[in-house]
Amino acid sequence: MKIRIINTEKIKDKYVKDAVQEYTKRLSAYCKIEYVETKNPAKEISDKTYVIKLNKNGEQLSSEQLAEKIEQLGVSSKSHITIFLGDDDIEADFELSISKMDIDINILLIIICEQIYRAYRIINNAPYHK
Repeated sequence: MKIRIINTEKIKDKYVKDAVQEYTKRLSAYCKIEYVETKNPAKEISDKTYVIKLNKNGEQLSSEQLAEKIEQLGVSSKSHITIFLGDDDIEADFELSISKMDIDINILLIIICEQIYRAYRIINNAPYHK
């Protein structure tokens, strides 16, 4: 499985970059993951990918439900997932809400990286979750 996280904002804070790097390293055991910052996200999204857009008005899932969704996508014809953070009007296959509250994009990026890692730990019955 390949997962791309696309962000329309440039991350400047070191703690955020460090967190993304740490989760990228951890996730390398389970999938190929790539983080991309771009002003033109439409160019970064291929037709062959399943697009998840983070949106506070989207559907809220538990960690177990997210793990199940990732696992189902992995065995379907959509083995590439693109997760989009930003305000652009990107067409998505699924809109995911982390919270109904407004969240700083730096924190949102860390949360989604952690939740992807947690999902793979759940899928593999590995300690971490709970």
